[in-house]
Amino acid sequence: MINSLLDKLKANKKLSISECVDFVELVFGGSVDSNTITDILLLINKNGFGSDELTGFATAMRNASQKVITTNDVVDNCGTGGDGLQTFNVSTTASLIASSCGVCVAKHGNKAVTSKSGSADLLEFAGVNLEITPEQVSACLSELSFGFMFAPLHHSSMRFVASSRKDISPQKTIFNLLGPLTNPAGAKRQLIGVYSKKFMRPMAETLINLGTSRAMIVHSFDGLDEISIFDKTYVLEVDDGNIKEYVIDPENYFSSKYKLSDIVVNDVESSLSMTKEVFKEKNIPAKNIAIINAAAIIYISGIVSTLDEGIKISEESISSGKVTNKLDDLITFTNNFKNA
Repeated sequence: MINSLLDKLKANKKLSISECVDFVELVFGGSVDSNTITDILLLINKNGFGSDELTGFATAMRNASQKVITTNDVVDNCGTGGDGLQTFNVSTTASLIASSCGVCVAKHGNKAVTSKSGSADLLEFAGVNLEITPEQVSACLSELSFGFMFAPLHHSSMRFVASSRKDISPQKTIFNLLGPLTNPAGAKRQLIGVYSKKFMRPMAETLINLGTSRAMIVHSFDGLDEISIFDKTYVLEVDDGNIKEYVIDPENYFSSKYKLSDIVVNDVESSLSMTKEVFKEKNIPAKNIAIINAAAIIYISGIVSTLDEGIKISEESISSGKVTNKLDDLITFTNNFKNA
């Protein structure tokens, strides 16, 4: 089978969904050597890939994952990363705000690869215990309406592609887009930031293929894989199989002018410091970008029908201290598992 895939790719042909599923399942079974994996990933890059390839790879990766079982209607906010802009942890901060507003957030994330601080780095530095089982994540979702799924613990099969991805680096591969598509809790509602506008529609089509009910895929004019407050943001909104395209203008929500450099950090310590300043209601750019992304999560959840409403309840949650309590409760709850 592998030889036929190589022949097809060398002939500049695209792979079908089923061919991608079969290939990844062989890789995750340890049946494909690293050199061959590298060759196939490079050929996929050369030929270009779309929703069929993404759907196949994501399906196989979901099938191999350690899943989190929950009865909650969970929302995820997990970007692709890779924008290279070294900002503080916007998505994690926004996710905690949204959770404190009544959204059940199943946050999927990892440690930093290209940034100064990944979501897992931030939470671990804050004192959250990341080394918890899928059942314990389920308990977090039930008790706190927030659970963090540390990607390596749920996708151990990714070890089979680590060597190839390292060899191909700094060039990205299709695997760089799979994190947001492989939520272990099976999130059907998502806010997804992507590092390149060209992947927005393939991601939207893939989410529909995978059964996602509602999502926003975002990429800002200034390059962020978040909703920006520094420039306009492209949005593709998925709603029950339909895709709507529009642009968010931050000037419709915030009057102050900010610079992207205002939210750049040097390390995880400065990222956590900025997150805590947001939670303390400091009037800083980090607060507004966290709030508008939290508002989008709340909007996707169905709690509100507009971003304006989401911004309002996000601000109220911060001023009431609910967000600080959410992080403190998460630290306490996850560390109780160490003694279980």
